[in-house]
Amino acid sequence: MSLESPGLTAERLAAKLRDWPRRQVQLAELQELLTDAEPALAHSTGRRPRLAEVLDELARAGVVEYPSDRSFDHSAQPALPKFVRVQGRAAGPSRVSGATIAWRPELAWAAEMTLDRETLDELQAVNGFIRDGGAERPIVPMRERSLQLFGNEKRLDMLRSGQLFQPGRLTLQQLRCEEVHPPFVYRTIGRGADVLVIENHHTFVSFVNTLATDGDVGTVIYGAGAHFKASVTFLADLATAPRRVLYFGDLDIDGLEIPNHANQVAVEAGLPEVEPATALYRLLLERGTPASAPSAPAASRVSRAAGWLHESIRHEVSELLLGGLRVAQEWVGTEALQELAREPSAFA
Repeated sequence: MSLESPGLTAERLAAKLRDWPRRQVQLAELQELLTDAEPALAHSTGRRPRLAEVLDELARAGVVEYPSDRSFDHSAQPALPKFVRVQGRAAGPSRVSGATIAWRPELAWAAEMTLDRETLDELQAVNGFIRDGGAERPIVPMRERSLQLFGNEKRLDMLRSGQLFQPGRLTLQQLRCEEVHPPFVYRTIGRGADVLVIENHHTFVSFVNTLATDGDVGTVIYGAGAHFKASVTFLADLATAPRRVLYFGDLDIDGLEIPNHANQVAVEAGLPEVEPATALYRLLLERGTPASAPSAPAASRVSRAAGWLHESIRHEVSELLLGGLRVAQEWVGTEALQELAREPSAFA
């Protein structure tokens, strides 16, 4: 599986695929492998195009094989395969009836399944954990238990969305572990029940230093760009549950897709919706000077992203993005904030 003149990331990813236990590798697994190969991409908005670039290189070199066009994810650009097949590997593991294994009562449901060898090995590891007193073990972060059980700290992340965790089967409680929310940096500035998320750290500092301490916003959060899509669930770990979650970031396609995605995650987790801080976006449109964006996004992508904004500014922002322009959040800094009313409605 050698590559001709490989990029460093492609070379690292190829090495990981050589040891992959299955011929087929899912998109979520490819994204994890890419981040392992190039850690700087963990919170980068360029991770998707970088993965497309690396996969194309691996496909040209014969390392992986793409599925048909029907099996591509078109939810964002560029489109990515939902899975790839590692070339030169056996077609797939044989399957075994779960009825041939002596399962603990908690895993009795496994006797009714037909399992591939990898899944069987994973369930047997869980079986041994329960048999050896796992119920008495302390509850630990999920990746610690995943490493102990499977030798792969990220394997439980992948398994949780599959058949083993369907209702009536495995639970994190049985494995004595829990999901840990990626933390974000935040400052408490007052007793207000609302939180305000700021995408970039320079603007975060301006807001912390400038906002009134007696307003509705009592906590200012540094979203750290795309990191907030994962760390939004850390809202559940705040000492006081927020009444509202307001977001303010760059007016570009990535800056709008971040809160869109974070809002979906928050709602699914039973947290407040992530809402646009409309007055701040309006101020940004008034004060900011548009600059050229790397490229003009597709109209369908703009429509989805701008749909999160309040209708009063949605059209203007859409036209801006479709014209290949962006406005940096930093136009609303300390001096602009000093002129903005600090009433509870100022950011809605």
